[in-house]
Amino acid sequence: MSKNSKDTAGLTLAERIEGSLNGFFGRNKKTLIVVAIIVIVGLATLGIVLSVSQNNLQEQFNEIDQLEASYVELQAMGSDNEAYQETYDELVASLTDLAGKSSKYPSQKAEYLLGMIAFQDEAYQKAIDSFLSVYSNADGSYLGSLALANAAAAAEELGNDSLALEYYTKIIDEFGFTAAESPKALFGQARLQEKSGNTELAKATFQQLADQFPTSEFAKLAINRVALL
Repeated sequence: MSKNSKDTAGLTLAERIEGSLNGFFGRNKKTLIVVAIIVIVGLATLGIVLSVSQNNLQEQFNEIDQLEASYVELQAMGSDNEAYQETYDELVASLTDLAGKSSKYPSQKAEYLLGMIAFQDEAYQKAIDSFLSVYSNADGSYLGSLALANAAAAAEELGNDSLALEYYTKIIDEFGFTAAESPKALFGQARLQEKSGNTELAKATFQQLADQFPTSEFAKLAINRVALL
């Protein structure tokens, strides 16, 4: 065995690995430096993108807060006010712009307010479209159940009781009894069931409402309906 072979055999595994790595780094030094620069630049770019995205989202939260305040002011103003139409047009334009920016909460809230405005204007189908858009993007948040309840009310205004019943039922099926709109949804179900002639089912739904939400304002109405059916 040669001297070199003996020396190699005498090296530990860690020393042999270290020697191999040193040789690799030596042969590919320029390439590794370029790769390192690309990684650093990529991470820096990602950080900038995330920072810009976060700033944009915060701006949208600030914007929807201002627009919601403008919406409240518009309701208090009254349509006979000289500045009403101009304020109305500016608000709708700003809400429409924000609603189209993303699927995040500020955009959802903007779409919801557009639905409320359409409902007040008696443009019920337009209101339903806005409310369903909110529901589709709400991902289980409170805006989803709230939008469905308003969509049901708009459907009733259009005389489409079957569609309204579908929306009320969807609230219970998807959100259970945890949503703030659940008592209203049960009451809506029962009313429409009674209206369609399904008295026994309506009575059962009224009773379910009274049992599940005994302190709700709808419970008293439900108990009265059960007594009359």
